[in-house]
Amino acid sequence: MMRIRDIVKQSFIAFGLSIALILFITASVFSQDIHFSQFFNTPLALGPGSIGAFKGNYRLNTLFRQQWRAVTVPYRTFALGGDAANIFGIKGLGLGAWAFNDRAGDSRLQQFHLSVGASYSLRLGRSGNSVLITGLQGGFTSLSLDNSALSFDAQYNGFQYDPSRATGEQFSRSSMFHPDLNAGMVYRYAPNDRQLTQVGLGLFNLTTPNIGFLGEPGVPLDRRAAVHVITQFPVTTKLDVLPMARYMRQGAYEELDLGANLRYILLDKFGLKRALQFGGHYRAADAGYLYAGFEYDDWTFGLSYDINTSDLVPASRNRGGIEISVIRIFKKYPPVPVRYKACPAQL
Repeated sequence: MMRIRDIVKQSFIAFGLSIALILFITASVFSQDIHFSQFFNTPLALGPGSIGAFKGNYRLNTLFRQQWRAVTVPYRTFALGGDAANIFGIKGLGLGAWAFNDRAGDSRLQQFHLSVGASYSLRLGRSGNSVLITGLQGGFTSLSLDNSALSFDAQYNGFQYDPSRATGEQFSRSSMFHPDLNAGMVYRYAPNDRQLTQVGLGLFNLTTPNIGFLGEPGVPLDRRAAVHVITQFPVTTKLDVLPMARYMRQGAYEELDLGANLRYILLDKFGLKRALQFGGHYRAADAGYLYAGFEYDDWTFGLSYDINTSDLVPASRNRGGIEISVIRIFKKYPPVPVRYKACPAQL
């Protein structure tokens, strides 16, 4: 019991120091990027420092999100990622790719992003349980919209809306493209499957590209800084607690997520693992969300639902968005040695 108490104490200290790190960084860090409620189930969206930050050889991750169905045309996002650890037999080298497609609102504003990245893991200490991972990620984002589906005040003729009237807006283009460059770093301490401390920093849009549909020069896309903390520790032989936090800042916008999941172990023997997760989270001044997850060996399934608490409540009726995630980790197991018995000489 003393061992569990020590683990809990150390984990709380690490979590507290990590929150302090978040507050320190956000005091000095500098249009918004896409985000997910299940940030803990979208590792490659946290930054290139998360590439290869898992126990296994390969990892696939997919997520679907739909939000604001009660307000307007639903916003839908589909994301897919994959990464590998110790690739090409090079210890510490990770490679990964991340893509998402987002469609939003009446204008059918569509955003497609694809990036590939690499990371290197440096093991700290003799035990090898602590690693420092640095990564870089490059790619592109394309944006397009259907401006014919939009309506403007200039199209009101004094009595009613008249779609044949000029909009008064000068759209120079309906699609655009810009490159992306991201960097990241993650510190990870994982001595076993039930204890984890992970602190990460991601820096996005380092080239600050100009975006816009109304002509040049457009609007600079601000750099985004994201800090996350994910911890896990056991409180009983069957129950783990996973406190976590994420803070992001982009230009004048900021976002803070705080929450925790409870993990109940159903089975952990004979190489079989089953566990349930339930949690509650809060995104400041925006929404609270509930999470349920199921672990089945190397699979993790997640489901969350946002309950809107912002100024949009009168229109949304507290209905936010639903997210569904799936993670699959592939592991190469060493072959089981076959021991042959020598035949007696007389045979």
